[in-house]
Formats: sequence, structure tokens, C-alpha cells
Amino acid sequence: MDVISKLTQKIDQLVESSRNQKIQRFWQHQEYTAKDHWRGIPHSSKDVNIIPFTVEPEIPMWANILNFSVKKFYTNPRCYLQNTLRMVIYRFEEFQDFTLVEKNIPIWLGAPFESSLFGSKPIFVEGESPWIDREPLIKRYQDLDRLESPDFHESGLMPLAHRMYHEIGELMGDEYTVVFPEWRMGPLGVGCALRGMQNLLLDVLLKPEFVHKLMRFITDARKKWVKERAKFLGQKVGKADLDDDEVNSPSLSPQQYEEFILPYEQEICQFHGGIGYWHSCGDTTKLLNSIRKISQIDMFHIGPWTDLEQSKEVFGKDTALEKCLMPTADVQLASQSKMEAKLNEIRGILDGTSYTVRADGLQVINSVEEDIMVIKKWTKLACRKLRIE
Repeated sequence: MDVISKLTQKIDQLVESSRNQKIQRFWQHQEYTAKDHWRGIPHSSKDVNIIPFTVEPEIPMWANILNFSVKKFYTNPRCYLQNTLRMVIYRFEEFQDFTLVEKNIPIWLGAPFESSLFGSKPIFVEGESPWIDREPLIKRYQDLDRLESPDFHESGLMPLAHRMYHEIGELMGDEYTVVFPEWRMGPLGVGCALRGMQNLLLDVLLKPEFVHKLMRFITDARKKWVKERAKFLGQKVGKADLDDDEVNSPSLSPQQYEEFILPYEQEICQFHGGIGYWHSCGDTTKLLNSIRKISQIDMFHIGPWTDLEQSKEVFGKDTALEKCLMPTADVQLASQSKMEAKLNEIRGILDGTSYTVRADGLQVINSVEEDIMVIKKWTKLACRKLRIE
């Protein structure tokens, strides 16, 4: 029996385990998506006896824990598959969080995926997550006219995406769902990659008509690509996820977001029939009411800098909330008393809503062994502090 067969046998056991069956009750059903990491939409905190929490090291930390090559992980189908399965097993057995074990393999090729479709160079460096090339494709305004809508088979990382999908599918057979990569990055993020963030933010002030032209081009390209993906897979266009780290304040004022970004995100929402997950790690406090104008968001991400009370006020009545911790200050470098204080603060504000607590963005800070010990300490503490009496 080869390594992958042994790993899938173990996954089979975990899927059917009583603990995994209990974990499933904390999350709403959702279609498989090609997320960077597993994310669930929680049921209301009024209906559970503990707030579900999840733990997610970044891939470079996983590589240190499980001893694999980061560069090979993102470029070799067997390496990607084998270590994705190993991560699932390790997290379930060692961290014992509320990540649900499922028979699906989402393919995510890193932050450069969408911009590579237009010609940006993805950079794979050993020991690091993939980088977006800092050299912008659009150096002069007329350069936009030379860009073409992506080819679903040949542009950028698409050949790698197809190879990953087909080879992993052959290795896994029909029992597992292999999820083809999705277009997740929002229009502003792709625009910043193509034009350069500093250049594009200056364009907002100095060349607003160009910004709209760029957002229009990116949004149209996304919709065309998504239709081709659906046709390729024999599926309907499903809900979108929007990875929007570049949408934050002070990079954008609420007025600028509403003029240059919101119309295109509303269009994406309508095209997909909803946004499954809206994400920005940046401070979105001043933008909350503007983002709320998107007609349907199933789960809203609250990053470390975004105000918790205002997020609850704007989104808490009808949208699930994902509260994401600061990996250093709240987990890896925090004393037990600081860990407790943060969890108490979250509960004091969000109890009564549908919410989950997430510790991610974790990297090796001290040594792998020490950092694992701290993560386990946090998960044990979270089990106590997030329990509803």
C-alpha cells in the first residue's frame, strides 16, 4: 500500500469518527470551494454549547512541522495531495480544533494565481508562500489596452491548475471531491498586482476614469473565466468568495470604496448569486457600512484591526462572523492571561450572533516544537473559555 492510500484510509476513519460527527453539527452546510484554508460558516451561538474555533498554520509552518518542500508543494500534484492529507490528520489529532474532516481536496495555488492569468510572474521560493511579482504590467495607462482576457487553459498558472486537478483526481478516484482553483481575489487586489498598489491608489486621485476602466476590465475577465470554469466542470456558477486584503482604511476612504470598488463587487455578487465569504485582513472599520451594501454575504471576516463592536452592529444580525486573531499578540507571544482576556473580550461582544474564532497566519517564531506547544496551550484554553454554560 502506498503512502497516499494509507493517508486516505486514515482520513476515512476520521470522517466517520464520533468527534468529527459532533464537529459537523457546529457548521452550516456549504458547497466545496477552493479556499486557501478550511473555513466553516457557524451556526448561531444561541444553538451550540461551545463557540467553534479553528487553528491554521501557514504553509511554511506546516512544511516545518511535517518536513516537506513548500516550493514542491505548490508545483507538484502528488506532494500537494500527500501533504494536504497529512495536514488534515495532524490538525485533527494534535490541535483538536473544530476543523471538519471531509473527503475533498481544494486546490489553491497562492496569492499570485489571479494576476498570473494576465501575465504577472508568480514567484516560487523555497520556504515561503508564493509571491506576486512586484514589477507591474501596467506601467503606462495605454498598457491596459494591450492586456487580454485570460485563456482558461494556457494563461499564467492555468496549465499548473489543470495538471494539479487532473493528476490529483486520478490519484483520488471518485470517492473524493477535487476542487478546481477558483478566482477569489477581488478586483482591487488584481488591479494592485497589475498596476502596483502605490500607482493605483494615486490613480484613484489623479486618473479616476482609468481606475474604472481597469476595474471594468478585471470584472469582465473574471466573469468570463468563471463561466468557462463552470462549463469545464459541468457545473452552475456558484457563490463567490472575495479575498479583499487591499480593501482597507486608510488605503481607501468609504467614498472611494463606494465609487471605485463597490459597484464591481455588487456586480460580482449578483453574477454569482451571492458572496459566500468576504475577507480582508486589513482595518475595514470605516468601510463596514459601505461593504454592507453588498446584497448577500454569508460570512464576514473580522481581522485583528477591525473594530469588533462595530462589526457586530453592522453585520451581526444576519451574517455569520469569523473573528480572526492576531497570530503573534493574541496567540504565539501572548501570556495565558492575555489569551484569556482576548477570548473573554470576543465572547463579551459577539455572544448571541453566529460566530467562530480563528487562529491563523501562524508562522515559526521560536522553534517548531515551542510554537506547537503554545498553539496546543491556546486550543485547550479556547475549549474552556469558549464553552457556553
